Amino acid sequence: MQESRPPEYDQVSIVFVGSFNPKIYQPAWFEAQGLIRPEEAADSKIEVISNDICIFETSWFRLEVFKERWALSSRATPAIELLRDLVLATFETLRHSPVTKIGINAHGHYSMPNRETLDKFGHAVAPKDSFWRPVMEDPRLLTLTIVSKRTDGHEGAVRAKVEPSGRITDGLFVEVNDEYANDDSVSAEWAIKIVSEEWENHRSRVTSIRENIVTEAWGMR
Repeated sequence: MQESRPPEYDQVSIVFVGSFNPKIYQPAWFEAQGLIRPEEAADSKIEVISNDICIFETSWFRLEVFKERWALSSRATPAIELLRDLVLATFETLRHSPVTKIGINAHGHYSMPNRETLDKFGHAVAPKDSFWRPVMEDPRLLTLTIVSKRTDGHEGAVRAKVEPSGRITDGLFVEVNDEYANDDSVSAEWAIKIVSEEWENHRSRVTSIRENIVTEAWGMR
């Protein structure tokens, strides 16, 4: 299934929660493991590398590592599948790293026909007249998040967030967060399995949620 109105900007991020050694994850290590090309390592922009934090970015991804959080995000739309592959290759090398929670996230920015359409959508998902107008002046939707139970047998939740786009004038931003949890995990084996086996299900879920939201929004033009 493909979206009838694809996003103007489509990015993904994969977040692991657990226990990490930030100083390991610098460009030179990725190059030494054959995970990025030498020119990518040489051209990477390093913000900080220390015992507590490692942050750098290349032309197509950004990595932020703290002692309890590891996050990789795409910087270019075509890099979606490459990002997944980099995560898998990284933790196949560092299988001993404990990972207890996973967030696979899709971030899409969509053009709307005009501001009126965006406002109508905001009023539809968060009605203002009956509740907010009596106590607030010109109330508008800033962020709406809906959470759903998982139906695939995994622990965790699925969240969908909608808000005005910060990248497109009068646009709509839709974020889908696929969360998986395993408090008993003592390695990265579980995380590797989830990202590998559930990726297609995740992408299908993202498409379904976003298609429903964006189609509804456009129908208000």
